[in-house]
Amino acid sequence: MAIVFDNIIFSLQQAGGGSRFWSKIIEPWLDREDCLFVERNDSKKNIYRRNLRIQRTTADHHSPRLFGRYLNFHRSFLGSPFLFHSSYYRVNCAAGCRNVTTVHDLIYEKFSSGLGAALHKRQKTAALHASDWIVCVSEHTKKDLFGYYPFCQEKPVTVIPNGVEGFEQVGFDETFFASLGVHQPGSYFLYVGHRGSCKGFDRVYDVLDELQGQLKCLVVGAPFTPEEKSRIEERGQTAGFIQAGRVTDEQLNYLYSNARFFFFPSLYEGFGIPPLEAMQAGCPVLASNSSSIPEVVGNAGVLFDPSDRHELRTALMRVMDAGISRQLSILGVERAAAYNWKRVIDGYAGVYSKLLDF
Repeated sequence: MAIVFDNIIFSLQQAGGGSRFWSKIIEPWLDREDCLFVERNDSKKNIYRRNLRIQRTTADHHSPRLFGRYLNFHRSFLGSPFLFHSSYYRVNCAAGCRNVTTVHDLIYEKFSSGLGAALHKRQKTAALHASDWIVCVSEHTKKDLFGYYPFCQEKPVTVIPNGVEGFEQVGFDETFFASLGVHQPGSYFLYVGHRGSCKGFDRVYDVLDELQGQLKCLVVGAPFTPEEKSRIEERGQTAGFIQAGRVTDEQLNYLYSNARFFFFPSLYEGFGIPPLEAMQAGCPVLASNSSSIPEVVGNAGVLFDPSDRHELRTALMRVMDAGISRQLSILGVERAAAYNWKRVIDGYAGVYSKLLDF
């Protein structure tokens, strides 16, 4: 099965969900003689790429990354027919090539503007037109895809949800938590990731108001901006936050396992990996009912309308209830078990086989 994998995502980010996903997708194919990997010299700055032992690589475009990331290919890498799967919206237009494109979300289309967004949408449009098969990570993303790019309804489109691994219920590591100023399990709720406008971080302030000092919010991610610090001070919530900064997966596992609950108020997700990670670690999930999140969380978490403060209050009371919390922990572990990477990898192998008539 002749396949060329385009590793451009490893040059676009040092870490992140996109490169983590891609490392899992290509892992079974690394030592195959009939597989080739296109990448730039700077790919190993990515933490996931450094852990991969790839047997056969070929050079990407020699253009600077700023321009090269947008350039497609017209190269017969392998004997015809062969398949080209890019990690970020590039295609190969050579004769005998079949193109696969994965769509993770439509966040640029929904929330972004300016030159960067315009370039992204132009590149995505071209890639989707040239694709012989499209994979979406959720049914909601598929629905959005058809809404913004209706011509895709005439193409083969498969939904293959993402996977999760590496998290489990672990105990309270006193040394690690002491470094954060946390002295007992269940004394905080957890927020992980970006805090842009579509992530709904403002709801964290509402939760702290409702809890009236019962719990602190432990935040994993970039340091607070001056604007965020000012807002927190204005609301009198300075003492309500603990900043963990960026952490390793092992440390994140401790944080999930010992949190009272994981809070995911995002207004839009193409899939939503963090709630799955939390559930796998046995952490109760309180999440918004928007976009793909209900599809992922199901009945294993408490969902709320992020535009309704009263509904948030009611949902918060439920997740804080000890009996409900224990049940959510059990349901979450069970649900996360269905989202394994083997199922994802097998799904892509099925797509590849269909395109190459195996």
